[in-house]
Amino acid sequence: MDYLLKALARGGRVRVYISKTTDIVNEAIKTHDLYPSAASVLGKTLTIGLMMGAMLKGDEALTIKIDGNGPIGNVIVDSNAKGFVKGYVDNPHVHFSKNNTLDDVTTMGYNGYIDVIKDLKMKDLYSSTIPIQSGDLAKDFTYYFAGSEQTPTITSLGIIINEDNTTKICGGIIIQLMPNALEEDIDFLEFKTSVLSKFSGLLSEYEDLEVILKLIFGDDYQILEKQDVFYRCDCSKEKFARGIATLGKAEIKDIIETDGQAEVICHYCKKQYLFSKSDLEKIESEARK
Repeated sequence: MDYLLKALARGGRVRVYISKTTDIVNEAIKTHDLYPSAASVLGKTLTIGLMMGAMLKGDEALTIKIDGNGPIGNVIVDSNAKGFVKGYVDNPHVHFSKNNTLDDVTTMGYNGYIDVIKDLKMKDLYSSTIPIQSGDLAKDFTYYFAGSEQTPTITSLGIIINEDNTTKICGGIIIQLMPNALEEDIDFLEFKTSVLSKFSGLLSEYEDLEVILKLIFGDDYQILEKQDVFYRCDCSKEKFARGIATLGKAEIKDIIETDGQAEVICHYCKKQYLFSKSDLEKIESEARK
């Protein structure tokens, strides 16, 4: 069962989000028929998106879009504060390896941008864009937090793909300094960087995320919340109907006259929705109003 822990450490001067996302990534592999390195890139982005979603409140949500101009194309992940995440890539049948390890950099590319769009249930969306620094997602999101949110952060991600193209383990950790952090907290985290850099090894060795927290912080941490997390798509025929309505009455009428129906496939879960002629006529009629 996948889950996420929110915690404070070092006397409340450090906040931590740590998650295990093995089942989520396996669901994504099954849904999108992902090849191994594509699974690695999407799996890590789902993990980071899930932890960033845990930073939100109520009905707030966010979208991560990555375009590194690599073979995988765009990587899109949506998440929210409720522990739900979903995502897809343009080209799922991509695989590169180097020195017997998954090659995320070649798969994703490193000549592009990361966009983070937050829906904080205010008048406007909050949007931030950073150039990709390396193609290493953990390093690039560490850069994102420092540049876009002015929050000193350590991000570590890990994934292991089995020979049968299922995920053996996947997860991640975000450690952030609070405004009251001391110089000694910075030194402490820098000392732990080498341990955190091998996060897939930690996940393989320790099934319980709290054990990893204890390994990093000793007894100086407090778990605030444990949250079950899921790959979940909230698409519906009604939502796609509203999307078709935005095409405008002229284009809807053209679809009716040309095809007599419309089939829509959700990018996130691959569910198919068929809109009959009568469905389209109803949407077109409401669009006229």
